[in-house]
Amino acid sequence: MVNDKIVLLVLPSDQDDILKDYIEWHLDLGIDIILAEDVGSSDNTLQILECFSNRGRVRWSVAPEKNRLKYRSEEMLAQMAIDQHRADWIIMSDVDEFLCPQTDDLRTILQRAAAENVTAISIPCFNMTGLATESTRRAIEAQTLRIDRPFDPSCALEELLLDDIPAPFIFIKHWPKTITRASAFVQYGAGTHNVITSWGKTEQFPELRFLHYPIRGFDKLAAKVANLAAFFDENNHLEPWWGWHWRRWIRLSHKGRLREDYEAQFLSPARAEEAIRNGACSVDETIANWSKRRIQVLD
Repeated sequence: MVNDKIVLLVLPSDQDDILKDYIEWHLDLGIDIILAEDVGSSDNTLQILECFSNRGRVRWSVAPEKNRLKYRSEEMLAQMAIDQHRADWIIMSDVDEFLCPQTDDLRTILQRAAAENVTAISIPCFNMTGLATESTRRAIEAQTLRIDRPFDPSCALEELLLDDIPAPFIFIKHWPKTITRASAFVQYGAGTHNVITSWGKTEQFPELRFLHYPIRGFDKLAAKVANLAAFFDENNHLEPWWGWHWRRWIRLSHKGRLREDYEAQFLSPARAEEAIRNGACSVDETIANWSKRRIQVLD
């Protein structure tokens, strides 16, 4: 059990600005191998993946098909983790989601989960934001406000399908991600926010969380919106709530409102102070401090 193999699955898409940090952070956590399947990047994502592949800790490919009726990258990677890499635990997350153990190290937490017959761990994701004046800095360094009390859309999903939503996207609750015991894996649910297992329990472990950095510069947002427009054209069978935020940004881009919405994702100094004071946000420098230490070592 001590040597259980932990495999991380990820589907990069035009995220070269944060991909290197994502990979290095998770390797530092003790991830044994990362399996990545690119889903249509036009930036330097493939070069970054190849660089890490040469070091032996990342295996990557390009998705052969974008239509989800014909091909599901997440299911393919999960089976590869099980069949080819003998995974004991499978973690599924996006490139902008950083897994953060709070007390024990990741391997110790997973050992306890196995001892308690837990085969699926549901991990909350906390959106990260920062000051509007620093919105052009690297996200993991500048965005140190963790949103602890987001707007919960569970009772108002129809509102998310509108152009004008109840709160800025960054303040809307992000659905959880999972860690799964490989021997119990059956399939992922929509958006890989949940998982079906064949045995064992599903639990939350309070000492695990994801920090989510979805807004990392207007140019990156605009480029991904443009690329995803083609994806949704090819996948018009998907339910309206699937990728609702990207569909909304595509509509706003067509209306010339994307920049306005982007700027609404950040806080003024006064609003940030108020959000901290009333408990809506907390200062969380976990990833920022890690990045600073890594830069100091490299220097």
